[in-house]
Amino acid sequence: MKKVSNDLWREMFFLGSLWNIGIGLIGLCFYDLAITMLFGAHAVTDNLLALIFFRFFMIAVILFGVGYYVVSRNLSANRAVIWLGLTAKLIIFFTFVYYYALGQATWFSVFGCSGDFVFSILFILFLYQTKGGVYQTF
Repeated sequence: MKKVSNDLWREMFFLGSLWNIGIGLIGLCFYDLAITMLFGAHAVTDNLLALIFFRFFMIAVILFGVGYYVVSRNLSANRAVIWLGLTAKLIIFFTFVYYYALGQATWFSVFGCSGDFVFSILFILFLYQTKGGVYQTF
């Protein structure tokens, strides 16, 4: 991997791990508040199936945070986690923008997901700057 201020990237991925783990824990522990902030006061929070899937989503967010922590420990060996995270962050951001445009999500959801969009840009920059020094099979 090309030498590109590894300390800065390690800190960025560590911060990304804290971002995801923090959001996931808030979503798990304060799900009524989280759902209201993301989808508005009209959102139904007494539907068991919807809550189970929301909690599974929050667990997935936490697991991505753990993945970013692993990346922060070894930048060159975990590029697949970065690609998966990049894809997920872009899907989440544009999904919330779409549902905001439909009036089914709040401005806070778009604002919060903007953090994911910023991390997406940073992930792309990292992948671009380090592409030459890693053997890729695809």
